[in-house]
Amino acid sequence: MSTINNNNTNTPAQQNNRKMEILAPAGSVEALTAAVRSGADAVYLGSTRFGARASAKNFDCEQLKEAVEYCHQRGVKLYLTMNTLITDHEMEAAVQMAQQAYKLQIDAIIVQDVGFASVLHKAMPGLHLHGSTQMSVHTPQGAKLLYSLGFTRVVLSREMSKEEIAQVSQACPGIELEVFVHGALCMCVSGQCYFSAVLGGRSGNRGQCAQTCRLPFMVEGGTGHDLSLKDMSILQHLRELNAIGVTSAKIEGRMKRPEYVAASVNVARQFYDTGTAAAESCSRLQSVFSRSGFTDGYYTASRGASMFGTRQKEDVISATTKVLNQIHSIYKNEYSHIPVKMELTLQKDKPAVLKAALTDDKSVCTTVQGELCRQAVNKPLTDEKAKEQLYKSGGTPYKTNTVVCNIESGVTLPLSSLNKLRREALNRLTNVRMSKYHCEEPLEITLHTINTRTQKENVPLRAVFSDWDIPQEFTQCELVFVPEATPTAVIEQLLLQGFNLGIEISAGMFGREEQIKNRLLKAKALGVKHILVNNLGAIPVCKVLGFSIHGSFRLNVMNTESVCFFESLGITDITASFELTLAQIKALGGTAKTGALIYGRLPLMLTRNCPGVNSSTKSCKACGGLGYITDRKDISFPYKCSGGCTQIFNSVPLYMGDRLREVENVDFYTMMFTTENTEEKLNALNAVKNKSKIDGGHTRGLYYKGVL
Repeated sequence: MSTINNNNTNTPAQQNNRKMEILAPAGSVEALTAAVRSGADAVYLGSTRFGARASAKNFDCEQLKEAVEYCHQRGVKLYLTMNTLITDHEMEAAVQMAQQAYKLQIDAIIVQDVGFASVLHKAMPGLHLHGSTQMSVHTPQGAKLLYSLGFTRVVLSREMSKEEIAQVSQACPGIELEVFVHGALCMCVSGQCYFSAVLGGRSGNRGQCAQTCRLPFMVEGGTGHDLSLKDMSILQHLRELNAIGVTSAKIEGRMKRPEYVAASVNVARQFYDTGTAAAESCSRLQSVFSRSGFTDGYYTASRGASMFGTRQKEDVISATTKVLNQIHSIYKNEYSHIPVKMELTLQKDKPAVLKAALTDDKSVCTTVQGELCRQAVNKPLTDEKAKEQLYKSGGTPYKTNTVVCNIESGVTLPLSSLNKLRREALNRLTNVRMSKYHCEEPLEITLHTINTRTQKENVPLRAVFSDWDIPQEFTQCELVFVPEATPTAVIEQLLLQGFNLGIEISAGMFGREEQIKNRLLKAKALGVKHILVNNLGAIPVCKVLGFSIHGSFRLNVMNTESVCFFESLGITDITASFELTLAQIKALGGTAKTGALIYGRLPLMLTRNCPGVNSSTKSCKACGGLGYITDRKDISFPYKCSGGCTQIFNSVPLYMGDRLREVENVDFYTMMFTTENTEEKLNALNAVKNKSKIDGGHTRGLYYKGVL
């Protein structure tokens, strides 16, 4: 955040109909206090389970109750993160936890799992659901889909530019947009990272990310940390974001200490309220935590080597005692921001009357009476003196901005009595405000049963290719999918060769909805009927065009409720997440067909910033779209670029062809080809057909050991 003044827009935030909230992380009680006292409008926190930051201190049920009361008394909203993928045996417990939180009157629940979300919407229609950034929503159609499903807000992917955010806002004005504005920037698109799971069994989609990408990984000519990005900070753009329709400015950091929370909220508050921030405040923010400074990330669409950075010694020691003490002073006292109007009436021999009401909601009001007013012996109470006392609302969340005095001439009231009136009025005002929080009793919901199907004798085989070099032998597959970028002439030729052809839409659709739609129209005209989708945003596009829609493992289906959810959207079948064990896949219920991946290099990361750009010896395009990144053990991981994104794959392929009898109760098998040459493709196909071992190194993935 090198810029102090907000020179990025001439449009003030006030021109937007929606006031932007500053949303702060609260990984502990101390961080919660720091956030609220520093001026946050809302906080998000996790409970003991089902949150994407399982290592944070988090809040048990009693602490959550206290947190809700603390926030609501101060006019601050509280959102509960339950944004992990949930297995079948966890679903009941997750629903119960959500119901408890709902009864505590939390303001919203942030979710990733679509099956879980569908259950919550049915059980608690009044509950506000926020679609987590883990849902990988980054297109107008993706936001529209969530809105149609009852979501009130979507947390957009961090990889979006200003123009792409504006497109979503214009296309779907009904849904609130939340955007990350400060904090850690992952190399991978959220919800599409399997690095920690595949390499260490700790699933980022289940809140257990081990931050594997922060370890040494090197491209040729790189720095040795070519998967590590600087922290993002676009706080100077808050008014601009508000002007294009963003409702909530989110600060990352539930694992961070209270000083970090206070410093980031303080700077955000300055930029949003005044358009500028003090240089000293920005310096403190960088001192408390950074990775070689900050980047504005993808917001200005300036991707490149300047985005990469690691935590250096200078970054660590910059958080001196002096800096921390300065930050402590920010949240030493209550943050007074709830606007109040007071009206005082004093008449001789009548009780003093003080009315108090919220300036922005006059229905929230109260009236209190004090002692009898007397004729002054010496000095009567003046309007000026009365106002001086009534404006003193410090130590409370209220900020008195208007005082009206109706004082009869010659009448007085002791200042101690006047102060007592003020305190009582504000306390009662809090009670009135708190009484407005209520919720309906959750409805009874019956979860779908798990799988009761029997094993098929002959399970059909499907193949997904990242190129269009497809040996003729694959015509025996039930379906063959080629990438969306496949030339029309190639599609036509493959159809003539006898392939039952489908098109795979990339998981990264950033800014390409119209381009993809046009390509699909051309494919449809040639006779293509099938589409493989990797992102929620692709589903509405394909439905409108009349395709048969197949769901990829990238939709992260881990439970029966998700299978049923996608079936309700009209999806023909779905491939289960490879983060499930074979036993968990076997148990998936629903009537939609369910498949399993049996061959292919597992994806580790989908990123919008190719690691090759961090090389000092090669240009980004020197690899020809296929490069390699090496870890500290000298293991190489291939990466492939297409459609404006880069996909990093595992070093060896998953293979289950010799253990198909253990992949039970699925309706189809899927093979996925990424970096293989023609010979390797044929060898893999023949091995699967013969149920034999495969040449070369391979892995069983997570099918036996599962993930945390």
